Amino acid sequence: MITLCSTFLILPVVAYLRKTLELTEKDIEDWIKPYATIVGEQKEYDLKLREKNPSEFFLQLTLPNNFQEYAIALHSFWINNKIPKDKIVVRELSDEEFPEDDFSRVTWKDFHKLKNREFDLNKAIMESVKHTHTYDKQMNNELYPGEGLMDKEHLISLVEVVNEIYGNQDIELFYTFLATKNWEKDLIYSGRINGLPKLLELENLRLTPSLIYPKEKNWVVNTDYDLAFTTIGGETKFITELAKRNRDGIVKIAR
Repeated sequence: MITLCSTFLILPVVAYLRKTLELTEKDIEDWIKPYATIVGEQKEYDLKLREKNPSEFFLQLTLPNNFQEYAIALHSFWINNKIPKDKIVVRELSDEEFPEDDFSRVTWKDFHKLKNREFDLNKAIMESVKHTHTYDKQMNNELYPGEGLMDKEHLISLVEVVNEIYGNQDIELFYTFLATKNWEKDLIYSGRINGLPKLLELENLRLTPSLIYPKEKNWVVNTDYDLAFTTIGGETKFITELAKRNRDGIVKIAR
């Protein structure tokens, strides 16, 4: 017989288990594996499309073509506003490292505005891929978007939207070995999406998940280790809400 006291002991344990994601010994689901660019199938590249319409090119490269809507989450630029103006100089490899807490997120659109540059999404995507930014030289109070590192704020927003629309879904997270600190092997975590924020605190993970997808296959997130943006596919209500909550950070792509 379970007493009142033992029930109170069990409930926190059950709640904890529902909020954790556990390592699992399995492969990526077949429906999404071809789009994991490191371990998936080698695709033929349409280089003309890559130059003409980069957002469409990377959507085709990283996501199945069976979702209602698509979006791109742009990993933030960062600005340190605590550095005195007379101390702001062109960034060098030997520059002093400033605490992360001193930096504030800036969207791609706003960063271009700060640099007095017109923002065009496709042009900005190719500049990030080719590392040929047209801004002035990078200053020591600036950090450029992290490759393979989706904004934590975007991930938290993802968890909230999924919970509101689909509930606490069963998901899988795939980390390519390049996204882990030891660079030894790929990792797959399985569990409920509410456990995702806690997983981001693990010290053995260097970047954010390379793939996130639910068992229902009604949405997917792909953060390639070599890109400064994340591609997202899903139902219209899901993509619309993500874009609405992350203005200029997650951009819906017309196709």
